[in-house]
Amino acid sequence: MSHKAVLLIILTFARIYCDAQSPTLSIHGTVQDSVNKQTLEDATVSLVHLPDGAVLRQTRSRKKGFVFYGLSAGHYSLVTSYLGYATDTTTLTLGHTDSTEKSIRILLHHSAKAMMEVVVRAVIPPAIVKNDTIAFNASAYPTRPNATVEDLLRKLPGIDIDKNGNVTMQGQKVDKIYLDGKEFFLNDPRTATQNLPADIVDQIEAFDSQTDRSRLTGIKENTGTKSINIRLKKNRRTGYFGKVYAGTGSGGGDGKGGVTSSYSAGGTVTNLGTNWVFGTGNANNMNNQFTGADNKTGPGAGGLQTLDNTQLNFRTNKSNRLVLTLNGGTNGARTTLDQSTQRKTLLTDSSLYENRYSNQSSHNRSYNANAFVEYNPDSFTVFNLRTLWTSQTSSANNQDTVGISTEKGNTGWLSNQGHTGNTSQSDNYLISNTVSFRRRWRLPGRTLFATVTEATSHQDQPSSIYNLVNNFDSTETLLNRTLTNQVSSQHANTDTYNAAVSYTEPLKPGHLLDLTYGLNRSVSHSDRQSYDFDSATRRYDLPDTLTTNHFINYNTIHRFSTGYNATEGKVRYQLGVTFQLSDLVNHNLTTSTSLTQRQYNWYPRASLFYNPTKSASFRLFYSANTTSPTIQQLQPLPDLTNPFLVKIGNPGLLQQLTHTLNATYANLNSRTFRNIQLSLQGDLSQHEITQATTVLSGGIQQQQYVNVNGVWHLSSNLTYGFPLGDQRKGNSSITLRGHYGRDVSIVNGSENITTGLGWGSTLKLNYHPAAKLFVEGIGSVDYTGSMYSIYPNQNTQTLAQNYSLDASYELPGALTIASNYSLQITGSQGALPGKQVALWNASIYKDFFRDRSAQLRFSAFGILNTPSNFSQSVGLNYVQTQQTNIPGRILLLSFIYRFKHFPSAPLPHPPS
Repeated sequence: MSHKAVLLIILTFARIYCDAQSPTLSIHGTVQDSVNKQTLEDATVSLVHLPDGAVLRQTRSRKKGFVFYGLSAGHYSLVTSYLGYATDTTTLTLGHTDSTEKSIRILLHHSAKAMMEVVVRAVIPPAIVKNDTIAFNASAYPTRPNATVEDLLRKLPGIDIDKNGNVTMQGQKVDKIYLDGKEFFLNDPRTATQNLPADIVDQIEAFDSQTDRSRLTGIKENTGTKSINIRLKKNRRTGYFGKVYAGTGSGGGDGKGGVTSSYSAGGTVTNLGTNWVFGTGNANNMNNQFTGADNKTGPGAGGLQTLDNTQLNFRTNKSNRLVLTLNGGTNGARTTLDQSTQRKTLLTDSSLYENRYSNQSSHNRSYNANAFVEYNPDSFTVFNLRTLWTSQTSSANNQDTVGISTEKGNTGWLSNQGHTGNTSQSDNYLISNTVSFRRRWRLPGRTLFATVTEATSHQDQPSSIYNLVNNFDSTETLLNRTLTNQVSSQHANTDTYNAAVSYTEPLKPGHLLDLTYGLNRSVSHSDRQSYDFDSATRRYDLPDTLTTNHFINYNTIHRFSTGYNATEGKVRYQLGVTFQLSDLVNHNLTTSTSLTQRQYNWYPRASLFYNPTKSASFRLFYSANTTSPTIQQLQPLPDLTNPFLVKIGNPGLLQQLTHTLNATYANLNSRTFRNIQLSLQGDLSQHEITQATTVLSGGIQQQQYVNVNGVWHLSSNLTYGFPLGDQRKGNSSITLRGHYGRDVSIVNGSENITTGLGWGSTLKLNYHPAAKLFVEGIGSVDYTGSMYSIYPNQNTQTLAQNYSLDASYELPGALTIASNYSLQITGSQGALPGKQVALWNASIYKDFFRDRSAQLRFSAFGILNTPSNFSQSVGLNYVQTQQTNIPGRILLLSFIYRFKHFPSAPLPHPPS
């Protein structure tokens, strides 16, 4: 997109905004005593915009009353307070047919309560600290009409959302969403964030995720993830709401009109009350870019996708003794992906340049069902049952054309080239059941907790491989030609059993001793059978011993922990230690060999919670956890799917032990509305599972998993949030992040130490200068530098920039225009290209009916007809760029109907 076009858009919005400032309507009022009708001077009158609750202006009444000039048609309330009188709230509506000035008389009643109660409450700080929880007040972050919870989250400092809708906070993944502190969305948090409307939210509470053991015993555990609780407004806790939509249009495909028609249809309904019910369903062939509203994340990572989704959630709240929550649904996707990849791999004395073009068509269908039952027979006892069932079927056909060049010193040559054609199918399922029991006694702090988990997973994966590879020497003379033409079947089963029992005993009020014993046992079977093509019989009937194997893995872990916990006061802490015994037994039934490994580990655990003031908190966590190698990493079979990068398992792998240290600090000033969030993370790994790369003749790479030591990382994240003038008209945040780390890999038998250094910054701007104008901007810059010990003169540096501008303005007649523009700039890496990718979406829509429940919308996606996305990544000894196709320009005409009913707080309807 040209700079002139961007400037034109900005000037257009500026003109619209300036035009909006011309006076249209006004409110003139008087404030009087309700008994003697005497005029009350110096009463405080606040003009509040509804339904978002934003305080637009504030004035004092005089002898002739008060006046608010230059108002647009809309829904307002006047909040009036005066010493000795009860605060009055008067709701009124200004319509396009009203006269220029609307008159009103406000009568105040005597009261002994303090004045300005409502006005003080209306000025809400953006965020507050509640012990170890940060609570963001939704009314301090105004959102446009019909915004979702995801739109609200984008405005909050420290929270980021990627192109797939995944939410992170301070670099940690958000893996669970609660509704009013209750579990409702058991499966995917995106179901809640992308479907619930923002106008039902009172607060967004963010805190560290906790296990059932932690929740039921009060002993904090570091999970490394975050949870979000959506606190509902009091007048939105009973009722129903939802939407239905349908749209059709043209365009998309490969950016050149390859798809002649596009469609999107779906709906969402939520009922809150004695029982909660949530249902959603949609289908579209435009990469989910429209689901009743324009998707700000764009078309996703890449490919042309036809998607469908159905989800149903249910929770009963009739009884406090028995609570039942059920989730279930299905997802389907058909994807056509064209991808070009350039990859530079660093070796001890040379480097490899790979150019790959891939075409893939795939079909995926998944089903899920979740259940959570909590039973409280009395105030001392709790039983929990969690059940999970997932099933997935998929098929894919992948065609690759690859050329690899070797560069050594000042010379370079084509070392190999070839073509691969692979097909695969997969049918798998997972069933998991967890039963938990907690018993408390009358002595506070004395509890017994026990849990048992059983899980079974199964996978059938038939596939076919056709690889033709030509290898060349430094003179580009053909050395050999390798053909792999085979079919295979793989069956994998894993049975897992976990059991744990914990006991806490109070030593004195607020101080607990905890004791825990845990047992984990898993048994994994993996059987792979391969047959090569026989040109004589024209059938796949030649057994391939290289890629055929029958393998069993037994993994048993005994864990004993004890700790001391101070759970009350400004300073709370934990000190403890864990002892662990692990047995790893591998049986290779094909070669009749076995390998048994036993590991002893012990590690401390510690945490500190400190709240120096009501608005500040400090938290420090130290923990450690082990990671067992997967059966794919253990099974000694070559994976020939990519003949240029062959991966082989290693049955001699040990468990990985990772020590983690997390520190966070939050300070939220309720007077200046400024907030600071700081997080520091560090980790150190023992027996890190990594890859050892060996380069074979012709530049073919072979990788095997090995254990190494000396791997550690440090990272930091600092966010500063502040208002833009009146905090209800805008806010902004600046995030600074950095990381430094040391990774170890093996290249041609030599240790390669990769030292990584990076920094980044993000600026968020949320500006709401007028009732009907919303402007949101996000800009980020990220730098990464990698230094390699095996080849110092090939060190890499990457710089990625991302900018987005989103704006909407409501014109007279309930007509709104909206625009979303994003720009991604990626720097080049030597022979690897950089890229500049711009995406522009825009829409214009008209609301109908008195309550604006109906909407006719015309949307244009990919106006610039951008044909592809671009990404860049850095590995332990490589740097890679990828370019993938996206739908291109799509024009869509859609109709949306929204409905809602909240009997506890009916609101007057705004004008159409």
